[in-house]
Amino acid sequence: MEDNYNYTKLVEYVRNGLVEQVHFGTIFYMNKEKVLYKTNNNNYRFYHRSCMKPLQASPLIDLDIDKKYSLTLEEIGICCASHCGDIIHQNAVLSVLHKTGFNENNLLCKPILPLSKEEKERLIIEREPILKIHNNCSGKHAIMLAICKELGYSINNYKDINHPLTKYIINKVCELCEINDEEIIISKDGCGLPVIATTLEALGKGFLNLFLNNKYKKIKEAFLKYPYIIGGKERLDSEIINASNGNLIAKVGACGLCVVVNLKSEECIVIKIADSNMEARSFATINALIQLKWLEPNRIYSSQINKIYISKIISQDNEVLGDIIPCFNIA
Repeated sequence: MEDNYNYTKLVEYVRNGLVEQVHFGTIFYMNKEKVLYKTNNNNYRFYHRSCMKPLQASPLIDLDIDKKYSLTLEEIGICCASHCGDIIHQNAVLSVLHKTGFNENNLLCKPILPLSKEEKERLIIEREPILKIHNNCSGKHAIMLAICKELGYSINNYKDINHPLTKYIINKVCELCEINDEEIIISKDGCGLPVIATTLEALGKGFLNLFLNNKYKKIKEAFLKYPYIIGGKERLDSEIINASNGNLIAKVGACGLCVVVNLKSEECIVIKIADSNMEARSFATINALIQLKWLEPNRIYSSQINKIYISKIISQDNEVLGDIIPCFNIA
């Protein structure tokens, strides 16, 4: 495998004709059979980060955990989420834990301040404690506990690389991505759970194999019916799903990743921004959706999308100082 991360210039910030900011990255546009467009011959392996969450949550269907514990679509969604820690997210995590016979103390993720600005401010003002359920990965940890319970694994050290849960989850993700475990690199994600690195093409195949498979219909429906469970307000993936009229599934991951699946055309795009800039990721992803005509024109200019799709450089006086320009053309 060629380990060459030759990035392509994807986004430029231009003021008065002068390029002052540049973001490089990689884009793959594909269906199950072939790659339709890519910015380069990038076979470099990237860690899935939180884009792995829906893939590693798939055993909740395989093991009938959803049926055994009567999980709602919101509860299934939180197991795939990088949530911002609002009350709705906290309650969903607690409900999954309660139904499967656990509590917050069983979670091995750390208590961290929620990503939600409003909830963060509320905790500070009301002097409430920071909890594990505020952690944006707490839903993923909750379903890992349930999987351990179903398979008879210990729950005390489920984050360990050598725990049997790790092998089980990695085998499942490799199956969805159509690769073998010799093609991956294993590390740990920010929350302490193992994460794998594959090519972006393999990651795209994993999403297509999950979301286009009727077996995992409940996971798809959780994303479509409760997009704000997946992330939150003004989160790129949630707003794309919300604006898509039921056609698009999106999931972001740390370090500049975003995967979007078009359920109608059965295609997907995978975007990686080299420097992990979130504004550049949002711009590149939504611009790709515009080029592919995956978002209707009236949705592109909706108030929700406009908050994350910034195409102009604006001063504090609300004066337009320049443009943010895409440097790729998906044809």
